[in-house]
Formats: sequence, C-alpha cells, structure tokens
Amino acid sequence: MNAPLRAGGFVARWHRIASAVIRMAIIPAVPLASSDRVSFEQAIMLANIMRFLALIGTNTALVLVADFALTDLPPVSIYAFALVIGCYLLITMRCGAWLGNQDARLNAKRFIAEMRTLSGLVSTLWGVAFIDLTGVASAAQLSLIYGIIVACLSTPALVAPVAVSIAAWAPVTVLGFISLMIRKTAFDPFALVAFAGYTGLTAFCILYLNRRLIDRVLDTIRIEENAELIKLLLRDFEENASDWLWETDSALQLQRVSPRLAQVARRPAEQITGMFPQALISEISKCDPKAASAVSRLNRLIAERSAFRDLVIPVIVGGEERSWLLTGKPILDKAGNFIGYHGVGSDITSARRSQEQIAFLARHDSLTRLPNRVLFNEVLHNSCTSCDAEPIALLCLDLDDFKVVNDTLGHATGDALLVAVGERIRGCIREGDTAARLGGDEFAIILIGRSIAEISAIATRLVDRIGRPYHFDGQVVEIGVSIGIGLAPKDSKTPNELLKHADLALYRAKSDGRSRWRLYDSEMDERLQERRSLQADLRQALLRGEFKLYFQPIIDLSANKMIGAEALLRWSHPKRGELAPTEFVSLAEDAGLIAPIGAWVLRQACLVAARWPGTIRIAVNISPVQFRDPGLIASVDDSLSVSGLDPARLELEITESTVLETNSQTVDALWKLNGRGVRIALDDFGTGYSSLSYLRRFPFDKIKIDRSFIQDLGHEKDDSSIILAIIGLADSMNMIVTAEGVETNEQAALLRSYGCAQAQGYLFCRPVTAEVIQDFIAVYAEKSPPHYSSAAQ
Repeated sequence: MNAPLRAGGFVARWHRIASAVIRMAIIPAVPLASSDRVSFEQAIMLANIMRFLALIGTNTALVLVADFALTDLPPVSIYAFALVIGCYLLITMRCGAWLGNQDARLNAKRFIAEMRTLSGLVSTLWGVAFIDLTGVASAAQLSLIYGIIVACLSTPALVAPVAVSIAAWAPVTVLGFISLMIRKTAFDPFALVAFAGYTGLTAFCILYLNRRLIDRVLDTIRIEENAELIKLLLRDFEENASDWLWETDSALQLQRVSPRLAQVARRPAEQITGMFPQALISEISKCDPKAASAVSRLNRLIAERSAFRDLVIPVIVGGEERSWLLTGKPILDKAGNFIGYHGVGSDITSARRSQEQIAFLARHDSLTRLPNRVLFNEVLHNSCTSCDAEPIALLCLDLDDFKVVNDTLGHATGDALLVAVGERIRGCIREGDTAARLGGDEFAIILIGRSIAEISAIATRLVDRIGRPYHFDGQVVEIGVSIGIGLAPKDSKTPNELLKHADLALYRAKSDGRSRWRLYDSEMDERLQERRSLQADLRQALLRGEFKLYFQPIIDLSANKMIGAEALLRWSHPKRGELAPTEFVSLAEDAGLIAPIGAWVLRQACLVAARWPGTIRIAVNISPVQFRDPGLIASVDDSLSVSGLDPARLELEITESTVLETNSQTVDALWKLNGRGVRIALDDFGTGYSSLSYLRRFPFDKIKIDRSFIQDLGHEKDDSSIILAIIGLADSMNMIVTAEGVETNEQAALLRSYGCAQAQGYLFCRPVTAEVIQDFIAVYAEKSPPHYSSAAQ
C-alpha cells in the first residue's frame, strides 16, 4: 500500500517540477508598442555574438579539416566546410555592415531574418559534415566530432532571438542524432540517452535565456519610459507649479537652480550659489525667535544627513517677510556614500496668512477685531483658575438704546457704532486685560489684578467715554452703556457663577436707570430669587382670578366733561398685596404670559365699556411684546365681538418704543386695526429716540404727552415750548392731544390755553374700580367734573 503512495508522490513531484520548467521556458508575449525596441535590442546582441561565433566557427572548421586532411577527407565534407566558412564570412560582413550603418540598423527584424537563415544554413552544413565524417572517423576523431556537436548544441543558447537560436539548434540536433546512429562501431543506447538529455537541456536554456532577455529588455523599456515621464512631469512641475526643485552635491553646494526658484527668491539664478541652506535663504527674520529656531533645526538635520519634511522657514525676500516650506531627502550612491540632497520648496506665505486669518477669525470678532466668546471663555477659565494668586474683575457691558440706533439709522451705522465702541473700550484698559465682544451689543472685559478703586475708575471711565456722542456721515449718535461687575475670588471662582453674578449686576444697573455701573452683591441673588418666585406666582394669577382692572377718566378740557377712560391693570397678589403693572409686566413678557394677560385685559375692558354711554371710549395699553404677537388682531376681534362694543369706541395705546421696533408684520397690524375703526394712540410721546418720522407712516389718531413734560408745566419754559410744539404738530396732522399726569388747576388751565384737547390725572380722578367709574360716568359724563378732593380721590 505504501509503494503506490510513494509512486504517486514521486509522479506528483516530477509533475510540479515539469510545470515550473515549462513556465520558465515560455517566451512572454511582447507588447506591440515595444516590439520594435525588443527586436532592436535583440539584433544588437545577435550582431555582436554572431561575429564572434563566426570567428570561432571558422577556426573550428579549419581545425576539423586539418585533422581529417591526414586521412581521406570525403568530398561532401570538403564542400560542406567550404560553404560553412563562406557563410561565416558572410555573417561577419553582414553583422559589421548592420552595426556600422545607422539607417540599416533601423530595420532590425530584417537583419534577424537574415541571421536566422544563415544560422540554419550553417547548422545544416555542420550536421551534413558530421554525418559524412562519422562513417570514416577514427575513435579519436569521433571524440572530436562529438565535442564539436556538443559545442554546436550549446552555442544557440547564447543567441537571441529564439527564432535564430532554434534555427541553429534544430538541424544540429537532428543530424547529430543521425550521426550517432550510423557510427561504424556498435550502437550505443547510453550515448543516445545522454545526447537526448543534453539536447533537452540546451533547448530549455535557449528558451529560458531568451525569456530572461526579453523580460530584461521590457523592464529597461519601462524604466526608460518612467524616467521620461518623470522628466516630463518635473519639467512641467518647474514650469507651471508654484513649488520649485532644489538639489545639492556632496559638499552641499546648490546645483541647477530652476527659473521658478530664482523667481521666488527674486534674484538671478546665477547669483543663487553656495552652500545650502545659506545660499537659498539670503536673509533670515532674525528678530523672530521662531525663525531662528526653524533654521537651527534645518542645519541640525542637514548636519545629521537626515531627511526633513514640510519645514517652515520664515525668510526675508526683497525686504518682505515670507514663509517657505522646505522638504529634502539625502541621496546615497550604491556604496551608501552621501552624494547630496534633493528636495522641493514652496512659498506658502499666502496660504499661511490665510490660515492665520482663519485662526484669528475663529477666536476673534470679525467686526470689532476683539476676542469673541470662544477666546473670552478660555481667558476667563484660565483667569478663574489662578484668581487666588491674582484676583480678577469681570465686567459685562450692554449698550443702551443700540437697537433703536440700528433700526432707525440702519445696520451700517450700527456696525460702525460697534467698531467705535470697541475702540473706546480698548482705550480704557491696559495691556494684559481682555476686552471681548460676546455678540450683538454685548461686550465683556476681564481686568487682572486691579483694586476696587481701579475697577471703579475704569467702569466710570467706560460709562463716560462710551456715552460721548458719535459722528457718522454728518449724524450725531448718542448711546449709553450699563455695566455689571463680578469679582473673583470674592464673588465666585467659577466662570459660570462669575458670569451669572456680573449679569445680575448688569440687570441692576439697567433697573437703576441705565448708563451706570454696579458691583455684584448678595442681595442681587435674593432679588433674582424673588423675581423668579413672583414669575411663578404670575403663571397662576390668571387662573386664580387675581387680576382686576381700574379705570381713570379722560376729560375734554374745552367742554369740561368725561369723554373716555383708560383701563389700568392691577394684580392682587395674595401675599404682596396690590401690584402695579411696572412690577410684573416685564416678568410676564419674559415668561411669555403677556399675550393671555393682554387678551384678558382687552376683553374685560371692552365688556365694561359696553355698559357705558355710547359716547365714552375705552383706552387699553398694548405692550411691545403683545403688539408683535400675530394673534393680536384675532384678540381684538374676539373682544369686540363678545362685548358688542363699537370698534370706534376702542382706543389702543402703544408706546414710542413699540413703534421703533416695528416690522412689516406689525405695520400691517396697525393698518388692519385702523381699517376696523379702532383708534390708535401714541403713548408717552417725546420720551423715545425719534418719533416724528413715524407719525406719517402709521395711522395714529391721538398723541399722549408724557407726564414728565406736565409735572413742571408753568415752572419750566422748555416744557411749555415742547408741549406747544407737540400740540401744533398734532393739529397739523389732524391728531388729538391728551396730556397725562395733570394734578393742578394751573396745569389744566395752561393746557386749555395751549389748545390741548384732552387731559387725565389726579386732578380729575385717581384710577378707580369698574363700579366706581360707572357712578362717575352717571354723574359727570354730561357735565363738568368738579375739582374737589372727593372727586380727586
């Protein structure tokens, strides 16, 4: 059982060996594009070898003739050797002629065909001579013949291409076999077997060596093509790319300076000589420690004969600082000896500046060039970390009335104003402090290591300088700034807490009248908690029915009778008592509750007014947030529908700040209300930024003069002038004027003399409940209300 297995393994092993031999002996197909080149290389090799073989073959033929001349040389052999020598002479001449004639060398395939024919002829003549001489040769002469036969079998292995080799090998092989079989002595099968084995070996060598020769030629062709392609790419690279090539010799002397390198260095190529990198970098930015460090590293790598990649070197070119990116690689010869550097360089100044600009903008505000919130947060975090050793002050700044400027004068003026504010902030702090724009009109400052006195002085200076007038395109712009200040570590050591405390102080500054600064104190947290508690109660107030309306009469000064009333909201808080709108309306706006509260006020006011005589109007205040609510029109329609009140008897009062914050949607709402017959009054006129341009744009029926102009009436001449101007303006635009806050008979008399149509105030009646106002109407709607204490109360 083991014997068949061993036999099978033996066969398999020989099968693998035979397959490998066949694969090695197969001549590869030559690509058509490389065919001429392969033929040319084969022809050159063939011509040089054939001339030498012709010389040796002629010598061998003469030796064989001389050996057999002592005996009887058969006539056939004489003719055969004569032809062999003649063929060798012809081969020598044709090879010499082909190698020496450049034009003839172009046709390599024809030359190979000639050599194939001559080789086959010579081989056949040698075979004929062997057969002829074998019959007459002695034992010693047979040995010579067999030696020459072996030589003739081996020689084609040195010849290429394979067609010529086979042409020389095949006739000798066939005729050699014949000569062995017709020898005079007894037939020797062992000699035939050995001859057959050697014949197979020579056949394999012919095929294998020709295969290797073709592979080598094809590899050479590919290498040359790649080299040409590389040269082409390098030439195109130098001509069109922004980079340049550089190289040195073993002494680090620059070699072959490209035109692109000369252009970038702004020097003639002939002047860029010497050792690398000194010859390339004529001037280094010596004042920049980074430049010195980069050049030092480059010199160290070169001294170590190390490669370097993407090394940025700051240089001075033509008096301008630029950035070069250098990459280099040491070149070694076959023996491992250093023969120079090859490398590439590029001018990355523009890209580097762009990257620096991008990095700058990522951490700075693009408008004011101040640090943005990202960089500010980093600085604040680091400052809070070390605040025990070096205390800091965080100032949060918010511009007063900036939105009004932006909306009235346009965003271009608003942007210019922000830039000017940023410059003024820079002028108020020292180096080492950080000023940042957090977004919109919000700024922040981090002061390092300042005393309370210094912080107070800086805050006062900021309020003063930022509050000074600005001049843009002939326009004078005035704003203010409110500042909240938190201290670390006194108030907090964490960035978030410190920001919260500074924000609370800022809120307090705004609540105290704006254009001022406040330091954080713990009471602000208490007020915040109180505010949050009140806001939470506010969410339940409407459901619990804690709101109620008061009404204050509006008097016709000329007729001395009541012609309307203003609805005033009060909150009956279960613990705090009765609260005025100033104490909770802003909370309602922040909590998003102003819309439902406003809708309730509007509905209740219309329901109460519907019970009044048809000549008396009801005025309802609309907050800015409520006015921007898309549901306002629907709320008005619903209130009028439920109450049955005539729209002409409803008067909506909006403040000047509301008008300044209008957009196309709110403008449409005003005109829709006007179209329904609802009257629109502009409340607190004169206290805003600029109102005159809006009087023509919007359908106002009434202007209400703010109480601040009435309180000093008769004592301040300016107030009288302003009131007269307002009354004249309203009269020219067919608007009614109502004066608020009238408290004395003298004020009422002056207003009447100025032509003011209406007034309201404590002189006539304080705000009263719906029941009391009903009684007031019943008594005084058709006659003048007396100015006595009972009515005034």
